[in-house]
Amino acid sequence: MSTPGELIDALTAAVDAVPGVRPVPLLTGAAWLPKPLRGTAIELGPDLVEIRVVATELPLRPLANRVAAAVAPVLAETRWAHATVRLVVAELEAAALEDK
Repeated sequence: MSTPGELIDALTAAVDAVPGVRPVPLLTGAAWLPKPLRGTAIELGPDLVEIRVVATELPLRPLANRVAAAVAPVLAETRWAHATVRLVVAELEAAALEDK
């Protein structure tokens, strides 16, 4: 990946492929947009990659492990290869709480 935008797109695609989660955009202020900004679910800091998701199933630990496994190869050849990956569960779907 040559740009942070390309990396964010690749990370978003990797998270999208993980069953039980989906990226959730971060909107600042009171703005409402008719189309979600999926890429804003991921922020790249100097030593941190923060990924915000909606959890659609429980338990959370296996979901976090699946997300970490999915993004590790994407980050491997980048300057964020050794960064901390922080998964933030911003929302939990009500259906995740139902007995199965």
